[in-house]
Order: sequence, then C-alpha cells, then structure tokens
Amino acid sequence: MTSLSLLQDLLRLPDEARVVLEAAVVTTSENQDPHNRRILAVVSHKEDWDLTEEGCLFVCKYKAGANGRAEELDVQRVLPIYGQFSVVIGQMRRGSSARPPSISSKVPPEQPRTVMTLDITPAEGPTHLPTYYTGDVHTLKAFVTECRRLKDGSDVEANAVINLASSTTHFSWLKPYFEKHSTIATLTSMPEDLRQINRPLLDRLSPSCAGFLGDEHSDAQMIRDDWVRNKAREMSRVGRRRLSLRLGTFNVNGKMPSQDLSPWVRRSVNLGDHNAGPGGGNSRPELPPMKNMSPLSLGGVARNPFNWGVHVTPRTPTMPSSPQQLDHGGKPLRVDLSDPEDPDLLVVGFQELDLSAEALIYSTGTVREDAWCLAVFAALGEKAVSYEKLISKQLVGMLIVIFVKKSLKDCFGDIRTSAAGAGILGVMGNKGGTAIRVMFTPPPNSSAEKSALRSPCPTSLTFVNAHLAAFDDMADKRNSDFQELSRRLSFEGIETTSFPLTPDAEGSNDRANIEPPTSPGTGAPPTVSVYETDVLFWMGDLNYRVDINDAEIRKVIADKEWVNGLKIEALLRFDQLKKSMESKKAFEGFIEAPITHLPTYRFSSGIAADKMGYDFKRKPAWTDRILYMHHPKCRVEQLSYTGHTQIMLSDHRPVAADFLVDVDLYDVALLRANVRKLLNDVHHLEGEITHERGGLQISNTYIDFENVSYGVPLERTISIRNTSKSPCAFRFVPVQLDAPIHPEWLSIHPKTGVLLPNETTNIVLMAQIDNKVASILNLRPKDLSGNLILHTVMGKDSFISVSGEYQYTCFANKLSRLTRLRGPIRSLGLPSDLLPENNAINAPREIMRLVNWMMSNFGNSDSMFLHSANATTVKTIIECLDTGNEFPYPPDTTSPDISVAFASTLLAFLESLPESIIPAPLHRRCLEMASRDEAFELLEELAPASVNVWISVTAFLHFVCQNSKDENHAVKIGECDTCSIVVDIYIIVREADVLAPILLRDDPSSSTPPISPAAKSHFLLYFIS
Repeated sequence: MTSLSLLQDLLRLPDEARVVLEAAVVTTSENQDPHNRRILAVVSHKEDWDLTEEGCLFVCKYKAGANGRAEELDVQRVLPIYGQFSVVIGQMRRGSSARPPSISSKVPPEQPRTVMTLDITPAEGPTHLPTYYTGDVHTLKAFVTECRRLKDGSDVEANAVINLASSTTHFSWLKPYFEKHSTIATLTSMPEDLRQINRPLLDRLSPSCAGFLGDEHSDAQMIRDDWVRNKAREMSRVGRRRLSLRLGTFNVNGKMPSQDLSPWVRRSVNLGDHNAGPGGGNSRPELPPMKNMSPLSLGGVARNPFNWGVHVTPRTPTMPSSPQQLDHGGKPLRVDLSDPEDPDLLVVGFQELDLSAEALIYSTGTVREDAWCLAVFAALGEKAVSYEKLISKQLVGMLIVIFVKKSLKDCFGDIRTSAAGAGILGVMGNKGGTAIRVMFTPPPNSSAEKSALRSPCPTSLTFVNAHLAAFDDMADKRNSDFQELSRRLSFEGIETTSFPLTPDAEGSNDRANIEPPTSPGTGAPPTVSVYETDVLFWMGDLNYRVDINDAEIRKVIADKEWVNGLKIEALLRFDQLKKSMESKKAFEGFIEAPITHLPTYRFSSGIAADKMGYDFKRKPAWTDRILYMHHPKCRVEQLSYTGHTQIMLSDHRPVAADFLVDVDLYDVALLRANVRKLLNDVHHLEGEITHERGGLQISNTYIDFENVSYGVPLERTISIRNTSKSPCAFRFVPVQLDAPIHPEWLSIHPKTGVLLPNETTNIVLMAQIDNKVASILNLRPKDLSGNLILHTVMGKDSFISVSGEYQYTCFANKLSRLTRLRGPIRSLGLPSDLLPENNAINAPREIMRLVNWMMSNFGNSDSMFLHSANATTVKTIIECLDTGNEFPYPPDTTSPDISVAFASTLLAFLESLPESIIPAPLHRRCLEMASRDEAFELLEELAPASVNVWISVTAFLHFVCQNSKDENHAVKIGECDTCSIVVDIYIIVREADVLAPILLRDDPSSSTPPISPAAKSHFLLYFIS
C-alpha cells in the first residue's frame, strides 16, 4: 500500500490528507535505520456548517502490521498549523551519509542529487524537535505551500496558544488522534484490556447526571468504539471454531517425578472418579500399585519426545464435505475433528520445581524441566505420539509448559513469554509468575471457508503460572503479589495501539507532541499486558488459606454426616481468595468454577498426618487454583475442575481443569472494511456540531406499569428514533451523581447505544419484584412514580416518567411485622399502619392458613415436599394470602398437584423471611440437645412469633409422619444426604429434603462454620418423630 493509502486508514471523515511527504529523522549514525522513517502529512479539516478550515501537520511512523500483515502507520505527533508554526528548509551538507527514505527498506533507493532538511517550529513557539530530511523536492514544495496557505487562513488570534487536550472550539477535531487512536487500525488489531472490556459500558463512562455533564467527548468516543467493534465483528464473522484445552497446576515441592501422572494429565483417566480419596471422598489416599514398567520408560508405547531426530508424521484433521462452519448458528465445529476427545492444548504449570539455594542465584539448567516434561509425555501413554512441546518458560521454581497436537502446531504462532519475580526483596524468583502468549489461527474447514478467509484473524490466548506468598496471615501480601504481577508481566515486541502519554526525550511538554515510548536503541514498540488478550488463564499455587481455626476445618472435612458438596461450600465461605475477589482486592473480574474437591494442601504421611492425610502443622486449604477471564466475544465453557489425590509425591495435590473455547472466524480485510464503513457512518458522533444534537424522538414518555406485584414480571417497550442529520449516542443518567439510574424494582436494556440518522431502536423496561426488592418496598408507600433521564451525548436530556402501584405482599417481611398486621397485607394503607406491639397476634395469619389447608388435604399427597409445583398455582395461592381471599381450591380437592403447590408456597414463604426461624447463633446449641425436652427448652430463647411458627410447622410435619402411607417418609424429611435449595420467584424443590436448611438457615457473614445439614435434621426430628 502507498503511504497515502496507509494514512487514509488513520484519518477520520471529514479530515483530508492534502500533501504526504516521505522523510526520515536526521541522526548521527552512519547507518540508515528503517525505524527513523517518517511520514509528514498536511491534513485539512473543514466544518460543513460554518465553512471554516483548519490544518495540522501529522508526523507518522511506520510499524509492522499485526500478525505479519503489511506495514501500518501510527500517529506520533500532531502539530496544529497556526501562530508561530513554521517550516525552515535547508540543504543536507555534502559528505553526509544520509539517504532519503523509501517505502520499502529492502530495496536501496536511487541516490538523488539533492537532499533537503526540514526544521519545524510548533505553533506555541520554539521547541526542540527532530530535524527531518527528504529527497522528494517536488513534494516538499507542495508541502511548504500548503502549510503556508493553512496558516494564513487560520482565524486563531495572534499570540494565542491552544490547549489541544481541553479545547472545545479550535482544533478539537485533533483530540481523538492523540488521546486515543480510534482508527481502523486500532479497532481491528490488539484486543482490549479484559479488565475494562468486561465492565459494563455504562460503568466505563465518565460520571454524569442531570445538569452535570461528564467528559462528553470521551464518552461519545467510547460508546462509538464499542458500537463499531461489536457491529463490525458481527458483520464480519463467517463462523466459529471450538478449541479444547486442559490446564493443570502442581506444586511439586522440589521433587522429581516418581509416579504416574496420567490421572492429572489425561481427561479420560478421570471419567467417573474425579475426586477419589481425600480430594473428593472419605477414604485415605493410597499409592497406586507400581507397574512392571516404569512410566518414564516409554519404549514402544511412545518414542522419546526429546529425540528430535525422530520424525512423526502429523495427522490431518478430517475435512467435512460441506462448509458447515459458514453457518452462523449451531454448535461450533471442533478444530481437530479426527480426535475430538483429547485436548488440543495441554498447559501445565509447576511450582517449587527447584528448591535449592543455587536456583535463586543462577540457572541450574533444564534437567528438572526435561524430567517433568518427559513424565507428562509418559502420562499421555499411547497419545504421546500425537503431541509435542510447543513452548516453555521457567523462573527458578516456576515452570509453565504448553503441549500441542502435532496436527495443530502450525495454527499457533507469534509466541511470547514473560516472567517476573515477587519473592525475596520483591524481585527474586522464589515467588512470582511466568506467562506465555500464543496466537491461534483456526485451520480452514473447507475450500469455501478458505476462500472466505484469505487473511483469517487469530485469537490470542494467554496463560499465567504464579506462586504467591505463603503462610496463613499473609493474605494482604498475596493480594499485593497479584497486583505486582499484573503490572509487571508483559510481552515485548508486540505492536500496540494505545500508548501512555508521557514526555519524550526531545523535551516536548505538549501532550499532542508526544511520541509513544520505544525500546532504547531498537525502536521496538511498547510491551502489552497479560490482560490485553482474548482469553486469559491464571493458575498456580496462589497460597490463599481458609480463615477458620485448624480444629474446625479438620472437623468439617472429616465429618461423614456432611455431603462433600455442602461441606466444601460451607468452608469456602472463609476462603481468602473468595474474600479477596468479593472485596476487589485481587482477581477482580476473574471466573472460577465451583470447587467440588477437598483441599489440596498440605499433605503428609505417618504420625505427622491426620486420618485424612493432612499435615498437622498446616491447616488444609485450597491453595492450588485455576481461574480465567475472557473477551465477551469469546465463549469459554469449563467442563471440569478436579483435585487428584492419587498423585502423592508432593505435599500438594495437583489440580486440573478442562475448557472449551469458542472463537470467531473472520477475515481481517473484511473486518477492516466494515470498521471503515461504520466509522464513516458515525464520524460526526463526537464532533462539536451541537446544533444538530438532541434529535431523539421517544415514542412514549409516560410509562404506567399499573399494579406491580411480587413475583410477576411486567415488561414495557419504548422506541427511540434519531431524527437529526447526524449520528448520536445516548445513555441513561441519574438525577444526582450518587443516585441510581433507575429504581431497584426496574431494569433497563439497553442503557447505552448509537443511532444513525433516521434509525430506531427499542428500549425494554422490566418491573420485577423478588425477595430483596420486596423487603424494601414493603416498608415504603405504594406509589412507584419516578423519572428516567435519557441523555443524548453532547446534546440535550429527555425525560421518561414511569409510574406504578406496588401491591404489598406478605413475603419478605419479618415475622414481628406480620403479627402486627390488622388484616391482609394488601389492605394496608400505609407501611406504618400496624397494631401496637403489645396487641400483636401469636403467629402470622399466612402461615396458619397454609398449614390449616394442608392439614385438611394431606391425604391427597403423602410426598408434597418432594415434588416441584405448578408456578401458576403457587402464584394464585400467594395472591390469596396477600388479599385475604379464599383459596379457590375446596377442602375436598383430589388433585395432588394442589397439595404440592401449597407445600411449595410454604417453603417459599419461609425462605423469603429476612431472618431464620432458628437464628444462626443458636445452631451450635442445637448440637448439644440430647432429648426432646432439651430441644423444647431451646425454643424459650426465640421470639414469640418464631416459636409459634416453629411449633405450627413442626406440628404439621409430625402429623405428616404419623399419617403417611410411606413408613420412611419421616426419614426422608429429616435425615437427608443432600439438602439443596433453589428458591427464585417460584420455589423448586431440587432434592429430597429442604425443610431443615430453611428452618435453620445459615448466616453467610458468620465467623464460624455452620453445623452440618444432618445435625439440623437431627434437631428437627426431636419435634416431628
């Protein structure tokens, strides 16, 4: 491409390149460095509405195209033409070795007779800038003439200095070029930072409210860029591909491999038994029987993968007969159709590979790396011949290795590695991280797909293996280590499109005159973060511990009355990593699959270990973790997350996870063309043509939801149309900066958007009341009136009035409030219209109505608590409870579904209570009860309303047990192996027993672990059996 074509990719309409001059920076070096080549372009900008014209000199630098594509240009400086701007021409002195630049540095240009120099003075006055030279005298004359014309035509006052960063009049059109390069090149090359792109767009915009504008220019650009990226990608996508990965992390405690690693390395080995032993069962782990042949002696099973002289012909994926992947719908096609069961990539991270003191000072070679790699190949068994090592990176004891199917090796390129220490003195490698970044380009699936993807765009995958600070009380240091690694782990030599604006070595203080930093002496582009990727996996020995005392955690782990899933869930409430993620101190935005295996640290043997194999000197903990982040356009599905207690050679147990990553297939040239078209469509979006803003026409500015009830979602749709001649961006803003955009009972989608001229879009308003919202609205007046503010960016505000009348519900109220109601809650005029406390009734009417009906209709179903109910029937029952109307189901109803619906309503009601019937602080006392009499004595510590509800419910359960046709029904209610609740708007009973966990609900904020579900059921049985 010519320099003019490259420059047009950078410019935004209506900006026009008037003259383009090839030049280079004058240096003292005898050699001509291609990094010194520059493009000097005189660019003109005209405003159609006032016929003004402004000019600017762009200094552009060549850079390598992403992923091996042709060269591109990047704007280094913007020098507005006004004031003291000048260009002084000189002749290169004789004897100089300088040669004029050429577009291609590979072919030496012909030596011209004359080489001219250019010294440029910025508009604000003399500043030391580089001297440029060129041999294109003809273009130079036109260059100087155009600069003079634009300067003479400038209407900037004499001696005025324009601050480009804040100007909203003169040269405001230059702001996007030096604030953030939102061009065709930048919108199609490097991925955005995952920490930012995964935040809702509204949260990334500047704070704004009615009467207070944020950074409108920046907001318009951000909304526009998000719209262009998403829409261009959708327009360009021709299909999807599915990549299979298996990740594993293992702290080997300085040991060499001495055991079969196949349960950890191979997915198929673990099917049916992911968590044998203390990692997922109750048996003591035992060493697997030794094989007759060492697993490291591959022999005829697989050739030595380190014998590089042996060539194995890679398999070629089977090509289907039709281009299925060109269809946007359906399931993405696997990358390797010939072997879909095994992972395409195997990524393993080791910690404490070498614990020797020498390893902290100097490299000890690759002996340990080779041994562990060989052990991985051995674990692959007969599949080893299908894989080869792609890349590895080691820092002292931390090693990350990627193995790839040989048939797919050519799909992975542009491999980069990084390492950073975070241990002794904050830099040495006893703690820290290693990282690898690879670019994955799916192979074409058919000739049709190959023709549609002449230059397929790759997907970037980044893997981090980390080892953070140890010891129980070092959670803050672990958080600090993570933040430090996030800052320091980066990859060099990758072209980026977003540079920090810092003063350069040439002394310029103007932000618009700043060149992006380069590596000294090389001109290499800046590094990119591990977060600037499509998918990021972060694994390792993160060393986060469990914040409960040693005895408590061992007791819960060893307690056979707990189901593994429930005991793990209970202990993970105190997990330091979970707490750090919730408080946003570390790993914010990362995803971790539910943990289903028991702690993987710290194990020992003999008298130093407890019955589960855990070392007495260290609390058990989930130190070994695998987390991930991904771009919204890349779908990641985690298939498994397992601990492998069969492998016992270390004090840690290895952890593995399987993933499927779905990536888009699209052609780079098509993507760039679509981005160009879309940018042209919205090029005025962040301009200053304010007289054309505010052309949004709203179909209905008054929305009435009428009666808004608990558990009954209501939807309203409004349409907005852009009636102006320019594109516009919109966003919803709050009335005040510290206020929400919409009330808690309402949701809005979408909250931001872009509209082209005459384009229309729909906005959906949804009213929905759940337990959390109902607990708030039950204490407020019924009127739900309010205003929504739809703001046109760089334009005016539009107001949408919403109204509705909340229908009070008995759900999500405290028992003490329900007992003070004068009648059905729907008849309540004001929230404060209650009976005096000393006149409260004994128990809520709603509970008594439900229990009485079930007592009289129990014969219709002897397992009403063991089935899910019809949602419509439950809704009808709730409405009768709220209004006081009679149930439409007479006592002689024969349908068992009605009884099930009443039972489900009772469960939902109890679950909606803000407080547990038996408060969590009393749960430990329940364990001490040895008889029915003692259990009843405990009730004396409850509030009167709670006592009456407990007695009413348990009396009914006692009645059920006495009259059930099923002799084991009492056991099903009280003693269960799994007590799992799913309560949403409508209740669904998911497992056999749900009563005990509801009546004795845990407190998530408690500093002590909860009692087991079996213990709760045992206490409940004192009252019902």
